[in-house]
Amino acid sequence: MATTRLPAEGSARRRVAELALLFTVGPALLTLGPRWLVSICILASGLLCTAVLLRDPTFSRRDLLGTAGIRPGLGVVLRRALLVSLGLLVVTVVTVPQSLFTFPRHRTLIWLLVMVLYPLSAWAQEIVFRTFFFHRYGRLFATARRRIWASGLIFGWAHVVVNNLAAIPLAAVAGLLFASTYERSRSTLLVSIEHALYGDVVFTVGLGALFYSSARWLAH
Repeated sequence: MATTRLPAEGSARRRVAELALLFTVGPALLTLGPRWLVSICILASGLLCTAVLLRDPTFSRRDLLGTAGIRPGLGVVLRRALLVSLGLLVVTVVTVPQSLFTFPRHRTLIWLLVMVLYPLSAWAQEIVFRTFFFHRYGRLFATARRRIWASGLIFGWAHVVVNNLAAIPLAAVAGLLFASTYERSRSTLLVSIEHALYGDVVFTVGLGALFYSSARWLAH
């Protein structure tokens, strides 16, 4: 397994503190605000991280797309997405059969809008949790496996903003899959496609309420 050289102790401490502030404290604070603020912050953080990366002379601008990694990794992503989709369908049938396909059947226009717009959210999230995270904090972790676990777990924790505890472990599992895809391909576009596929399936089969709710824990 590939390893990476760790940064100097002082630099590492600063990066760890920065990582904790941005990826653990930040999402926790967002749970206190209105739900619409989360969507804005997702897109804004994607743009901000993109700007930081573009100003970093050690970052290759080609990595914002990573088109070279698409062809060898696309087959794996599509096969895995098919299996995940079937799994999500089964979970819906078993746990909330009354919600199966209710979104596309009863709110078709809004569903179509989500299908089109969600990939933008997926792209912004992958810029933050994969491209930015791996570039800026990757050297804090000595092996690829540790980078993948770190990226996946903080992605899961970030879903505390949806105010649904079930979303955290589910998102962490998805985050591990996305991180493994990015670790192999270094393609932001490929991992964004995978993320968008999963998200669109979640909202289509009837599990969207796990990841989107206007209710807030401190509303009362």
